[in-house]
Amino acid sequence: MMAQTNPTESRRATRAPRRSVIVLGVGVLALTFLVYKSTYNRAATLWTAVILVAVPLAAWALTAAGDRRRRQRRPGPLDEARRSLDVERVRTARTEHGESAGITEIRRQVPTLTYEQAVELHRYV
Repeated sequence: MMAQTNPTESRRATRAPRRSVIVLGVGVLALTFLVYKSTYNRAATLWTAVILVAVPLAAWALTAAGDRRRRQRRPGPLDEARRSLDVERVRTARTEHGESAGITEIRRQVPTLTYEQAVELHRYV
């Protein structure tokens, strides 16, 4: 099942990183220019620019890796619903009245699930 996204939110989500990159880029250029003007040393200027780019990139990479690990550890809504489900009642409803009764029983026990999620959960019960 695909999550519904708001087009305005997705545009904002892509605009924010662009702004950050532009602001950081302007800052790096300004500091690099100031270093060059104060030292007239190309090697020092180059190393300054490398450090000014590498540090934010490393911070971003570590943050992204941490976010990815947290997302992978977090259980989804179906996992939480599966744990809270009375499986015997679902199986009884399904054997006595058919599959739709089993799905209805799942939705009765966990009303926050959508119909598609209840059908998905019903397959594994």
